[in-house]
Amino acid sequence: MKQTFIIASVILAVCLSACNKNDMAEVNCPETSSEQSFKVIDESEVTAQELYDMTLGTLKNEFDAQVFNGVDNAFKQASKEDPATKALAPLLYKTVRIEYTTLDQDLVPVTASALIVYPLLRKMNKVMLINHGTQIGIAMIPTQYTSVEAAMAATGALCILPDYIGLGSSSNHPDLYLNHEVHGRTSVDALLALLDYAKAKKLNLDSNYKSYIVGYSQGGSVSLASLREVQNRDQATQARIKLEKVYCGDGPYDLRRTFETYVEDFNNGKELGLGSVIPLVINSMFNSYPSEVADLRYEDFFTEWALSTGVPQAVRNNDENLIDMLVKFNGKNLDQILNMEYTKANPDHLDLLLELMDRQNLCHDWQPQYSLKLLHGNPDGVVPFSNFEEAVAGLSNDKVETKVVDINTNILSSPLLQHVYGMLVMVEEVLAWNF
Repeated sequence: MKQTFIIASVILAVCLSACNKNDMAEVNCPETSSEQSFKVIDESEVTAQELYDMTLGTLKNEFDAQVFNGVDNAFKQASKEDPATKALAPLLYKTVRIEYTTLDQDLVPVTASALIVYPLLRKMNKVMLINHGTQIGIAMIPTQYTSVEAAMAATGALCILPDYIGLGSSSNHPDLYLNHEVHGRTSVDALLALLDYAKAKKLNLDSNYKSYIVGYSQGGSVSLASLREVQNRDQATQARIKLEKVYCGDGPYDLRRTFETYVEDFNNGKELGLGSVIPLVINSMFNSYPSEVADLRYEDFFTEWALSTGVPQAVRNNDENLIDMLVKFNGKNLDQILNMEYTKANPDHLDLLLELMDRQNLCHDWQPQYSLKLLHGNPDGVVPFSNFEEAVAGLSNDKVETKVVDINTNILSSPLLQHVYGMLVMVEEVLAWNF
């Protein structure tokens, strides 16, 4: 994994070195309607160093110095070829936080937020919708924390990273976590807001741009849901988006199968990869289908120990802290979190939750009409490989490409590290645009 991280860092440095001065004359941006409104909350210009600090620099690990040196050397080399590069470096990127309107699970309008990142000194030819992985609370959502994916702007992309409903500006709304229908709609609405922003600001966006949708883990399933949502929009909207390809990594596309695999793994003595997923999934079903679970009690699904940590209650109140959750539930078995005695005594209650999870299945009843790449680690201790198998079985046609990342469990025995490794492989490809 360390070697892969270094490779990804080198690719990032190479991408950054490509940010030379270009003709900044205004160009005709794509025609957009006024239906999708946006509101700028704040915007700022950042340097390459600041972008680094907000992305890989925040990791504060032993590779930081190597990454920084790679970026620094890349700019030195670029300045030799184009003396203007160094002088213009202080104005390399712009980050913009916007709000826009989308619809929740009841089709009620809700104000959502998103982060826009783009290079200032070069013409852009790509538009990217980047769906984030599992983030909880406000500390690490896109509008509060610029993640490594934002560095994709260095490749000449106009990027948007939406906060999901229940996070960011919609934090007063119940967290819907793996409600694929809602998040797919929210993300596509963010993409349309980005195109409106590009037109309003007369950005230096090539009229022949292509759009890409990418995401890993929860972001992988949201990206697949976004593809389905794009296909459900009218032809005029699809023509605006100009979707070229969707890249999904290690997503929980079949939520019911994911949950059932956790139970199977427990029965086979396997470690639970990410314990915090259990209350998140259950809570999202309670929030997505409140009338159907009205006779159930959320707390009944958790053990006394789990409730004593306060994590399930914090998830329910949408006021939790991710790091705190990971620490408290790290290394715990399923029966330490999920109340097995209750689910065995009330199988119909668990069956109802599983039925609701099945409604969010992305693997059936539709076919991709745009290029789609599915990547998954085998094994992935957090998002079971069965998700990949289900997606391939249900969606495969001539538009679908697949990639299996073989995981050496002798080296990566930790379920969480297995999951992270797949992400690094995907980031390498995306930053290098080898997909």
